[in-house]
Amino acid sequence: MSSVIPFSPLRVTKDDRIHRPLECAHHHIRLDPRGGLVNCRECGATLTPFWALSMLADQYAIALAQIQRLNERLALADSRILELSTELDATQGIERTGKESPPRP
Repeated sequence: MSSVIPFSPLRVTKDDRIHRPLECAHHHIRLDPRGGLVNCRECGATLTPFWALSMLADQYAIALAQIQRLNERLALADSRILELSTELDATQGIERTGKESPPRP
């Protein structure tokens, strides 16, 4: 039994933080289609394909939410432009009727 190496007890913890300060967020990835590898372009770390897919799905959801917010702002701007245009047309109509010359006999 001389080939058995004793190990001291290991403490295993799980870190659920999404982003650690001063660490790379791995938002710029490089895919190797031949080897099925995913690497970070910034720090060179090898990433699991599942992690990369999850990160891309999160970024996609954020982008869709932003597009939705921009579409809502655009719809509000369009309705406000229509309101202002209607008010301007009404104001110009009143000015035109006041400036019209009387008909000639």
